[in-house]
Amino acid sequence: MAARQGELLAKPPRRMRGQLMHVCDAGPGEGPRCVVQMRCRRCGYVSDWLQFDTVTEAKRGLPCQKCKNDHPDTPTYPG
Repeated sequence: MAARQGELLAKPPRRMRGQLMHVCDAGPGEGPRCVVQMRCRRCGYVSDWLQFDTVTEAKRGLPCQKCKNDHPDTPTYPG
């Protein structure tokens, strides 16, 4: 029996997004790098100062380590 077109072209279900921390403070660092502090909107965790090449890179977010440890089934992004 022939498969339906919808079944052949169906996309796999998307992976659930993990909880990301976002930039709450940023400034110039040593040399061309910048330093940022990140905050989790779910648990309120605030990171130490982290170095990134650009602020744009930091604005993409990082997985919250505290939420990840509290909920190990929460998926995270490779980074």
